[in-house]
Amino acid sequence: MMMIDRAHAGISDVAGTLPSILSIDGLKSVDSEIRILESRRVIEDTLSALDPVTLFPEIARPRLFGLLPADSPQDQLEKAIDKFKRRLQVEQQSSSNIVRLSFSHEDPDLAADTVNALADAYLKRRRAIFDVPRSPFLASELARHSDQLKSIEGQIQALKSEYDIVDLGQESLLAANQVDSIVQRRRQTQERQAALQAEVTAAKKRLAALPERVFDFREQSNQTQNDDDRNVLLRLELERDRMASQFLPDYPPLQELERKIRTVRQSMKGGDKPVYNTTREVRNPSIPFLNNHLLTLEIEQDAVARQLDELNRQHTVAVEKVGRLRKAESELRDLERTRGVMEDIYRDYAQRTEAARAEEEAAKVRFSNVRVVQPAVAPATGTSMAPSFIIAGLVGGILLGGAAGVLATWLRQVYILPHEIERDLGVPAIASFSDTDGELVSPGAQQELIHLAAQLRDHGLDDQPMALIQFVTANDGDGDAIVARGLALEFAKGRGLRTLVIDLCGDGTGQLTAINAGADGEAAGEADSGAGERLPTIEPQGTGDLEALPSAVPLLWVSRQATGSALGSLRTPIAQSRQMLERLNQRFDIILILSPPIGNSHLARRLSPMVDANILVARAEHTRAPVAARMRDSILASGGDIVGLVLTGRHFHIPQVIYRWL
Repeated sequence: MMMIDRAHAGISDVAGTLPSILSIDGLKSVDSEIRILESRRVIEDTLSALDPVTLFPEIARPRLFGLLPADSPQDQLEKAIDKFKRRLQVEQQSSSNIVRLSFSHEDPDLAADTVNALADAYLKRRRAIFDVPRSPFLASELARHSDQLKSIEGQIQALKSEYDIVDLGQESLLAANQVDSIVQRRRQTQERQAALQAEVTAAKKRLAALPERVFDFREQSNQTQNDDDRNVLLRLELERDRMASQFLPDYPPLQELERKIRTVRQSMKGGDKPVYNTTREVRNPSIPFLNNHLLTLEIEQDAVARQLDELNRQHTVAVEKVGRLRKAESELRDLERTRGVMEDIYRDYAQRTEAARAEEEAAKVRFSNVRVVQPAVAPATGTSMAPSFIIAGLVGGILLGGAAGVLATWLRQVYILPHEIERDLGVPAIASFSDTDGELVSPGAQQELIHLAAQLRDHGLDDQPMALIQFVTANDGDGDAIVARGLALEFAKGRGLRTLVIDLCGDGTGQLTAINAGADGEAAGEADSGAGERLPTIEPQGTGDLEALPSAVPLLWVSRQATGSALGSLRTPIAQSRQMLERLNQRFDIILILSPPIGNSHLARRLSPMVDANILVARAEHTRAPVAARMRDSILASGGDIVGLVLTGRHFHIPQVIYRWL
């Protein structure tokens, strides 16, 4: 008895993370157990517990009536396994979870022991199969995904370090604000630069308009600058008076002072002293102010230009930083997305690993889910295999007959079905007839003729219907003449076309007789019904050296002695034959040519490029595939066009449905 538990997938596990099992899954699990019971490994273990020679003594006997030695031990084991499989029967009891084992043997007790040994070997093999711990694999996968997660974390940190990022959102906001601040400052600096340019221009205009000097006053004086003679004289006289009051008149220093006084007085009496004139002009005070102010403005303008260059540089750096942050954001988003996925996978593997460990621990303490309900016992009565052998013989005979039919179908070289022609020759089968031993008078044959005539008239060359049609066959009696007569009657009577049948296989008498006989029969029938109609009389007509006789069917002519005409002679130049066919084509609406078998005469190959289309005719179960292939290749090699192949003489020996499988 098979009890479904966690040895099979689908039932609720210890961790409670798996779904409950369905009943149909339980039946599938029982079927799986049956497959294990019938496996080669279990049988080998059973035979290792039992002696194969004891079970099957014949495997140790000499072969070929003792002429050859016994098989090797390995071959004996292989034969024992094959015999064991044939005698072992494992079946499920009424779609339940009970499995019944039985083994056929001449010795009932040995058969019972064999079943018990098989059950023991199965239980051991089953424990070996299901004792496959999952936690090591899940743990290795968990470690691998942990390493991948760490690698992704390292890539994220390396990316942040490369782009100098602490918080990507804050860094992006600060970079955007910095770019905006630099833009604002650059605009202000540009405004100040424009203002300074205007001030410098105005200052230069004012400075150019002012005079360089402004007159203040002018004076003229004879006063000499630094003229100290009187002061020196006064000091000398004062010094003399002081010394005269203290010394005698002959005192040398006093006399020296007297000499100095005389020298100074003489110098004062001289008239060679220059007269100095002083002219004073004052420069315009606005010019220095404007120059200083202009210099200040130019210095500030230069400073503003340098400041603007620096702001441009800062703006370029800030924009590059924003671009780097955008690139970093894209790479970081991909890495974070990958990290998120890896974290989910890691979390799932962590849960599954813990669940598997719990399951393995629980599996160590639970009982086996397979119970032996009843040990094997020897049956009271045996069984006979005679009915089985009889049934097997009947089934084998049926299978052998079917195989023989398939082999015969595979090896045959004649055609039965139209699609075989299309498959082997690559030529479309445009019609098939089954009653070509007589005239095509059955309703099915008439419908097939109408279908064939419609195909020939509806598909022409350059919007012109086919007028010259040649029937080509490989053997005499393939039914080409009967098909040509039926098609001619359809063109003349059914479609009202002037039709000519050129018989290059005979003198035309047979064709004319058959057509007239069919027309007389129809006329008699019409007379009996009271609808008799007199046929028009048509005189014989000649076209070149080819004579055409009118038949009893209006608008239908048959050639006479065409084999002796220029058209039927191989000595006639091709140009003359082509001209003759052109004259016939002008006289008649459609011309049907019956050529000799292509294996007997070259005439069919000669006329094939002159006609509008060639129709190959093959007889079912008679025309061999190589002959039909040579006929097709001969026409194509001669430059003729093949419109299709007509299969005649079909016989339905078995139901038509079975033909679809052949």
